[in-house]
Amino acid sequence: MQELNQECAETYYNRGLAHSKKGELELAIEDYTKAIELKPDYAEAFYNRGGAFLRLGEREKAKSDLATAGNLGSDAIIALDKILQDYDRAWKTLGNL
Repeated sequence: MQELNQECAETYYNRGLAHSKKGELELAIEDYTKAIELKPDYAEAFYNRGGAFLRLGEREKAKSDLATAGNLGSDAIIALDKILQDYDRAWKTLGNL
């Protein structure tokens, strides 16, 4: 059963990637979410869902997903989280000008 869930999770993840490339971010988020439900430790799905949330301007959801992805252990995800933190600092600085 677990092997089937892994395969289904990958199918949803890949469909999410396709939706994301076409700019269909809400559909991509739905597919990434389904992949995460089937495989709760799916770092790449959290990472890409976080990116989709960020593109939609939903920064808190993006930060949460990127942090989860980083906790699951990907160096690229950890690097992106640092970039997001730097972006937040820059945004706050610009807001104070």
